[in-house]
Amino acid sequence: MFSWFRKKKEVFLSPEVNGIVTENGQPVANLEIIRSLIYIDEKVHRDTAITDENGCFHFPKKTILSSIPNKLIAEHRVSQEIFIERDNELTPLWVATQSGIDEIPEYSKKLSFLNCQMTAPHVVFEFKNQKNKHRNFVAQSICRWEEDFLPYKLLKNGKQYRINNYDLTDLTEI
Repeated sequence: MFSWFRKKKEVFLSPEVNGIVTENGQPVANLEIIRSLIYIDEKVHRDTAITDENGCFHFPKKTILSSIPNKLIAEHRVSQEIFIERDNELTPLWVATQSGIDEIPEYSKKLSFLNCQMTAPHVVFEFKNQKNKHRNFVAQSICRWEEDFLPYKLLKNGKQYRINNYDLTDLTEI
């Protein structure tokens, strides 16, 4: 009678990810990049990539099968973290929480190319939600994008700063 409850559905955890890591304008080779994805089942799906001689890295698209989407009451979300662990310090290339179990094109567009300068400040930023113009998506990163990148908070040395008018030179300590 309840066979639909046990049937598993595909859950989209992450699109294909491509990026480049530089430091002072130079590519950084042989860095371990770690991707950690967690669905509401709290199982960590972790994989790694190593930057090549040009500082480039890649992760394939990641999906899982789960019976959780069949539950009557479930809040579907996926925690996505991509970072570098270097000298016992985590450098965030992407930290976001995605709602739902389907691919979100705006997230896929951002993750299609992460342009990461190791010396860039760690910021919290917004980017447009095409389905709801009143509710932007939010992520954290040291990476930068040419368009649809609205930084509003800077995180540095345990302190937080509001970025006024999306200008990284106009800061107010929070």
